[in-house]
Amino acid sequence: MAKHFIFDLGNVLIDFDLDDVLKHVMEAAGVTSLPGTLRVQDTARVVAVETGQISDEEYLARICEETGLSLTLEQLIGVWQKTFQLNPAGNELFEQLRGQGHPVHFLSNIAWHNVEAVRRNWPDFFERGTENFFSYELGFHKPDERIYRAALEHLGAKPDECFFLDDRRENVAGARAVGIDAHLFSAETLPAVREALGHFLRP
Repeated sequence: MAKHFIFDLGNVLIDFDLDDVLKHVMEAAGVTSLPGTLRVQDTARVVAVETGQISDEEYLARICEETGLSLTLEQLIGVWQKTFQLNPAGNELFEQLRGQGHPVHFLSNIAWHNVEAVRRNWPDFFERGTENFFSYELGFHKPDERIYRAALEHLGAKPDECFFLDDRRENVAGARAVGIDAHLFSAETLPAVREALGHFLRP
């Protein structure tokens, strides 16, 4: 029985801070303050671009129209390039499992421009994964159970053959709802994650 290890990206393998995003947006747009209406996460338009309902260009156009900012898609990619940092603990765990020959995969709520920013920072990053599951390609957003089921179907794996890490409780709950062995990832939970991983790896 193959055991699959599925990693979220944000704040598991790649760290980012929304305050940094806004700072870099101001730098790119050449402004010293931002409209109070600007939000870069957890909005309907973010879900829309991260599920492929709208293009990255349309997503950016909506932001610019609502805020009066002037940004190109290249600048937006650059904003995220400056913001993204590798998470040492998450990547160490990923490489440990990969080095042991286990299939390791990415499953992320993400838009194309974020993926492109990661690729530009670390060109071989996504080649490390056995399979990549991105919400903008699948059309579903965690914690929607359909995104986990789509990954399982593609892998030809049973839920109890998969170990999943995410930094958001609702996404962990969504994975558990379909039977995946899912755990919350953070600096504080890392010892518990490693313990759970040990149990999962036992024959």
